[in-house]
Amino acid sequence: MPAYMRRLWQSGLCPFLVPAVSYEDLMGPRIILKTEGLIHVRDYALSCPDGIEDSFCLLLEMLASAADGFVQLQRWLADPAFISLDPGDLYYDRERTCSLLLFRGAEDPRPFGERFCDLCSGLGGSGELIAARLVEVCSSRVTQEKGTAAFLRSWRGQIRSGG
Repeated sequence: MPAYMRRLWQSGLCPFLVPAVSYEDLMGPRIILKTEGLIHVRDYALSCPDGIEDSFCLLLEMLASAADGFVQLQRWLADPAFISLDPGDLYYDRERTCSLLLFRGAEDPRPFGERFCDLCSGLGGSGELIAARLVEVCSSRVTQEKGTAAFLRSWRGQIRSGG
């Protein structure tokens, strides 16, 4: 990742990143995540029984918030290719009701939609269902971060309203 992004993460100022402590040793830069009190989204998705409305709606909100966080990080001048959308790198702060992301060491130049669908698929179970719906939506129109978040929240609203 670019040095300015590492400095941003180390500063602790950006509210869209998982808090971390970094240091350097003989092997190079090291980052220790401070995840206490955060929900690891992949673990949450794997432990949720499929078909349970509340857990599925929370997963939809976690993913919508991740798409929003992706946009917000770019406003902090983060290069989107270095924002991780790997399933194991997503955390959720239930107190603040927002997902927190990580930066990655190497670029992922694929488009957001493809990366985000891989994130959802990588969560298994309900995440795969969400990915399948997103692939359907993306095949009929180009859906970027804001459109993805809006779609997921709309789906959540439909479930909540019984429609």
